[in-house]
Amino acid sequence: MTDTHPIQANTLSVAVPARDEEANLEEAVAVMIPVIERHFSDYEIFIYDDGSSDRTGEIAEQLAAQYEHVSAFHNRPSIGLGGVVREGLKRAGMEYFMYIDGKAATTAAALDLIFAARTEADLVVPYMANRGERSLGRRVVSRLFVAILNTTFRLDLQYYNHLLLCRTEVARRANVRTASYAFQAERTIKLIKSGCSYVQVGVEDRYDLPGRRTKAFHLRNVLGVAAFYIHVLRDVRAMRGRQ
Repeated sequence: MTDTHPIQANTLSVAVPARDEEANLEEAVAVMIPVIERHFSDYEIFIYDDGSSDRTGEIAEQLAAQYEHVSAFHNRPSIGLGGVVREGLKRAGMEYFMYIDGKAATTAAALDLIFAARTEADLVVPYMANRGERSLGRRVVSRLFVAILNTTFRLDLQYYNHLLLCRTEVARRANVRTASYAFQAERTIKLIKSGCSYVQVGVEDRYDLPGRRTKAFHLRNVLGVAAFYIHVLRDVRAMRGRQ
């Protein structure tokens, strides 16, 4: 007979994308670990040095040596935010899964709120309660993106690209094809349209971090978002046809 090892309940796998985050990665990990330990009985953290040109990879290795539950991986070349999360999901061995960015933008208070809501629905969908602290340009683009998706897919979400939390088996149901900045939107839309319940949680992000710059407007991500919209529209229509 083959021994089976069922997944322990109330455990968490975390993928941490980190590209050129030498200024913030240590703080990001130091913030998340105590909160995770308050909410979960066991956990694993996968740090992905995603094509960094600074000391991010070295710091990731130091953190893996320092913390029992942390592992470091190095992508050459970069596989993008969505690619990192996809790799983390493949490795995940715990009940719940999420990604937490290596920017240290997510506070302990925000993580507390997200984790506390995990039993209320299949998906915890956070949104930024302090979005007014972002630049005007980013606010306009973000609102337009949300409005287009809400109208197209008949949803009423506040935000699509935050730190979605759900059970690992649920996350794996969505065939996410994009590796661009819009990967989280694709996963969220497909899971909701497949019948998953969700709860929205307002959290406050940090915008006072050294060297914090969005990569959302890089050409590769812009083109990826455009491709995402086309194929997710087709995929959701196909899902409706099968229901």
